[in-house]
Amino acid sequence: MNISFNKQAFLFVFGVICVALGIGINPLTVQKFLSFGGALDMVDTILVLVVEVVLISFGLCTIRFRARIAKEMIRQNIFLLCFTITALLGLGEIGARIFDTLQGGDFAYNQSRAQRPIIPFRMFGHDLYKEKNGVRHIVSRHGEYYPFKKEFGTYRVVAMGGSTTQNFVGGTHWPKLLEEKLSREYPNKKIEVINIGNSGYSTAQMIILLTLDVASWQPDLIVASENINDLLASYFPNFVPDYANKYETPSFLPSPSTTSRLLGWSRLYWVLKSRGQALSYRLDDLRGDVYHRRSYTNEPPKEGQEVFRRNWETIVRLTKARGIKIILATQPLEPSLEYWDRHMRYKTYNDIAIYPLHEEFLAHHHRFNDIIREVARVEGVPLADNDILFGGSQQYFTDLVHYTRAGIEKLADTYDALIGSQKLLN
Repeated sequence: MNISFNKQAFLFVFGVICVALGIGINPLTVQKFLSFGGALDMVDTILVLVVEVVLISFGLCTIRFRARIAKEMIRQNIFLLCFTITALLGLGEIGARIFDTLQGGDFAYNQSRAQRPIIPFRMFGHDLYKEKNGVRHIVSRHGEYYPFKKEFGTYRVVAMGGSTTQNFVGGTHWPKLLEEKLSREYPNKKIEVINIGNSGYSTAQMIILLTLDVASWQPDLIVASENINDLLASYFPNFVPDYANKYETPSFLPSPSTTSRLLGWSRLYWVLKSRGQALSYRLDDLRGDVYHRRSYTNEPPKEGQEVFRRNWETIVRLTKARGIKIILATQPLEPSLEYWDRHMRYKTYNDIAIYPLHEEFLAHHHRFNDIIREVARVEGVPLADNDILFGGSQQYFTDLVHYTRAGIEKLADTYDALIGSQKLLN
């Protein structure tokens, strides 16, 4: 009887905890403490409400039927405990996989990033080559296939850059939109615009890609744009010309833990890990301890400028040596502190980098765009001055540098017009 009473007391407390968790895990608290952006979309809100209802219902049932459950626990204590734990973990895994599918595979992507091998020379990025029907193909950043050996009559464009080139919005990206535009305008040519932009890539990775891969694809034209990933390298301690001071940090090198090796197959593990990380960021928010800043003056670090200029000169001269036409492009941004915060607040290297004051950062970014303009002028190559064309208008941006659908459409229109005015397809 005493054993039964103790078990009933335990079940009562357990039920109360479940109800309390259900009440605590609601859209408002999740939005405030467990989301990265401090906001939830409709799918997230529905999922949180489902979890809330399940926890409260489970807790109330446990309290209501604790006497019956206690009797069963006495008879089949170990079996029931194992079954319950297994069932909860199984349901959690199923729920996590449904959640991940609805989110577009975000946690599967986290898994692949954490467990990815180092790619020779360029460190990280997607697989550029795959076999299709026994023939090697180039694979774009978003999975489009192009024959490795350029077919006769094909005009091949390669788009190079970082995440602002990779930028995928509403099921498309600006290189795909440009490909569609050029195909309509030049129906007698087969047009390919291959997007190999990758989040985090700087001009250093672009030089490697151009030299070791892109040159083999026989491109007719390269469209290249990059600024902020190079600029940020200047804010990491102990700057070196190959940007190793930035790219050797844990944010860019794969560093799977023992736990992730054992549990990496589980979406539930990655969901819980991600929510824990979000909670740590929100606690940083409450402490006001997100960024480290100091004054650099309005002039970016001199060595960073010199490397950035030299890298762009190298890219242009490599294309000239191979007889490839190139368009250089400045990088636009939305200059408000709010949009900086949207982009930078949850960077995993915020505890390493030391950023300038906001107005200084804007001056630094502008200076790096000026370097692109100067290289284009001196080398005599076309320039798409997106920084001027966008004018910092919020309609084109989701954060500091990434684009809305209107933004990627404007990029496609800009490059299309420049290709026409420069007669680059003739």
